[in-house]
Amino acid sequence: MATTETEVVNETEAPPSAPASVATPPKSNSILEKLLDLLSSVKFGLVMLGTLLTCCMIGMLIIQVNVKGFDEYYANLKPAERQVYGALNFFDIYRSRYFTLLLAITGLNIILASIDRFPKAWKYVSEPRRSVSPKFISAQNFIDSAESHADAKKTAEGIRDAWRRHGFKGSIVEQKGRFTVFAQRNPWNRLGAYFVHVALLTIFVGGFLTSRYSVGGNMQLLPGRTANTFIREEITTEGSRSAQVTLPFQVECLDIQQKLIRNEGGLDAQNTIDWLSYIRIKDSGKQKDLLVHLNNVGDYRGYRFFQSEFVPVGNARQVILSFEPQSGGGQPIGPVTIMRNSGVDVPGIGTVRYIDFFPDFQVTEKGPTTISRDYNNPAAQLEITTPDGKRHIAFAFNPKLADEYLNKANAKVDKEGGENPLLVNGNKVILRDFEKSSSSHTLTIQYDPGRTPVYIGFLLLPLSLCSVFFFAHQRVWAVVVPEERGSRVHFGGHTNRNRPAFEARFNLLVASAIGGSK
Repeated sequence: MATTETEVVNETEAPPSAPASVATPPKSNSILEKLLDLLSSVKFGLVMLGTLLTCCMIGMLIIQVNVKGFDEYYANLKPAERQVYGALNFFDIYRSRYFTLLLAITGLNIILASIDRFPKAWKYVSEPRRSVSPKFISAQNFIDSAESHADAKKTAEGIRDAWRRHGFKGSIVEQKGRFTVFAQRNPWNRLGAYFVHVALLTIFVGGFLTSRYSVGGNMQLLPGRTANTFIREEITTEGSRSAQVTLPFQVECLDIQQKLIRNEGGLDAQNTIDWLSYIRIKDSGKQKDLLVHLNNVGDYRGYRFFQSEFVPVGNARQVILSFEPQSGGGQPIGPVTIMRNSGVDVPGIGTVRYIDFFPDFQVTEKGPTTISRDYNNPAAQLEITTPDGKRHIAFAFNPKLADEYLNKANAKVDKEGGENPLLVNGNKVILRDFEKSSSSHTLTIQYDPGRTPVYIGFLLLPLSLCSVFFFAHQRVWAVVVPEERGSRVHFGGHTNRNRPAFEARFNLLVASAIGGSK
C-alpha cells in the first residue's frame, strides 16, 4: 500500500559494466510468488479498499437489521428487492461472511505491502546519505553552486551553522578531501504511510470484533433485586425475537431515584430532570458500586450501562412517618424516615421496615392494591416487629385517609371483636411525606470489544494522514570542494512532496550559507 520515492542516481562517475558472461537470474513464476505479488500489490489494495467502501455505503443506504425502523423499511420494499437484498445479505452486511473475508484480505494486503516496502523507507530514516559527490547533487530536485574564498573546512562549518539557525540541524563528513554538509527536516514523514496502515488495521480488527462479539439488550432494575441476565431483542427479516443473555457477573440494584422539576407533579417524562440507578457489581467475590444516570454511563469489564427508561408507576424512595395516639392525647412518636427495603428501630414501637408503596391505595377482594399509577391516595406498607418478637403488617396513610380507614376498622372491631389491625401499640401510623420515585428502571447494556480499537484507529487515521500530506521530508546537501583560491560549494535539495514550498526554503538556505549564489 505504501510507496517510497527513490533517488535514481549513481555515486560513481562511471559504473562498471556487467561482464557479458554473467546472466541475469530468471524470475520465478511459481503460483505462490504470483499470489504474494498480487496480495502485496498497491493496485490490488486500492481495489480492495474501494470494494470495502462500496459495501460500507450499501450498509448505510440500506437499513440494517437491529436498527430502529427496519420493520417499516422492510415492509415497504418490493418483493424482488427483499429477495435480492436478502440473498446478498445486504440487510446485515457488516456481519456477512464476504465482508469479513474482504476485511481479512485487505488487512493481509496492507501487512504484506508494508513488509515489502518498509525496509527501504526505514533506510531513509536510519541511514541518511551524509557523504555525497557533486554528481549526486546534480540529480536532486533543486541545485545551486557558489564560490567561497575561505578554505573548505571553514566554509562547511559556516554552512552548517547557518542552516542550524533555520531549523536544519546539520552534520559534516569529510571524504576524499571534500566536505559534505547534510541536514534534514521531518525524516519521520517517510513512515507516515505505515502509520496509516496501522490505523486501518486497527479499525479492521475493531470492526471484526464488533460484528462478531458485540451484544446488547435491556435489564429491568428493581430495588433489592439481583440478576445476571438481560433480554436481547433481535430483529430479523422474519420478525423480532427475544433472547436471554447471561452476564459473567451479577448486578444488584441498591436504589433508584428520580429528580423532578415540580415535586407536586407526577412521574411523567416532562416533569423529570434525571433518573438515577445505584447498582453494585458482584464478580467472583469482588464488588464495585456504580451510579448510572443520563449524563453518566457505567462501565465494567467492557460492559456499558446506559439509562433507557423508567416505569412511571408511582412509588416512594423513602417515607416519613409518625405514630400518634388514637385518642389524640399523649406525645406522638416521630417523625421517622425510612428508606425503601430498609428498617429502623422506633422506641416504644419496635423495628419498622418499609416494604411496599401504593400510590392509589384501595382494598379489594384480593387485598390491598393500587387502582392507578398516580399519587391519589398514597399509602406505605410496613412490617413491624415488636419488642417481644411478634411481626405484623401495618399501613401508613395521610391523616385524612388514616382517620377514614381507622373508623371503618373500629366499626368492624366493635361488631366482630378482636384488635384493630391499623393500630400499633395504640398508635395510628401517619404518612407525613415521601420522596417520589418510579417503581423500576430499565438499563441498556452494551458489550462491544471492538469499540476501543475502532476509536484508537479513527483517532490515529487523521493524525497519520496529516503527517503524510501536511509535512514533507526535506533534505539539503552542500558539497564543499577545495580549490586553489578557496573552495566551490555544490548545493542540492530534495523533498518527497510539495516542491514549490521547498524551493523557497532551499533558496533561503543557500542565501544564508553563502550570501547568495554566484
